[in-house]
Amino acid sequence: MAKATIRYTTRHLNELGLFVEVPGKTDSDRTRHKAIEEIQRRMDDPDETSLHPDSFADGLSIEDLIVVEPPATENSDEDEPEIIQAVKAIANLASLRVTLEESHQQALELRPLIEALFSPAPLTPAQMQQATDKNFAKTLIKFAEAKAARDKFLPQAETAWQVLQPALASIATNSEDSKKGARG
Repeated sequence: MAKATIRYTTRHLNELGLFVEVPGKTDSDRTRHKAIEEIQRRMDDPDETSLHPDSFADGLSIEDLIVVEPPATENSDEDEPEIIQAVKAIANLASLRVTLEESHQQALELRPLIEALFSPAPLTPAQMQQATDKNFAKTLIKFAEAKAARDKFLPQAETAWQVLQPALASIATNSEDSKKGARG
């Protein structure tokens, strides 16, 4: 059986096409730190030609990593029962929704600053500092990416729910019928 891995790329356009694969089953801070370590190792490796010590001159953090979903293989989808595929889709939706909610909360904290940017009043020194802080753009990008990913996946999840919902209802109905039969 193949060992589970997570594949990452970065949002840095100058390093387009960079992929890092690390051991792990799910995207987490731990796997992201492993990916950063692997990128650092490649940057320090004199035999590595795709990266060099100044590839990420502005720095690289775990927030700069983007999970690359493995390409769907037709064989695994065909071999796997539809209900299993549906459950996996719902689990994926749950993960996307949580990520969206978390990034939305962080982005909401920036709303007063964004509104101030459209106001004719001058920005305060604190607002100017916050607007030029790298976390300002990172937070908004993270929110936008989370929303786009959830929105893109939602139709697939809705189809999965159409498969799962009647299955859940039929199990509940069968359980109630068997309870009635035991009492009857």
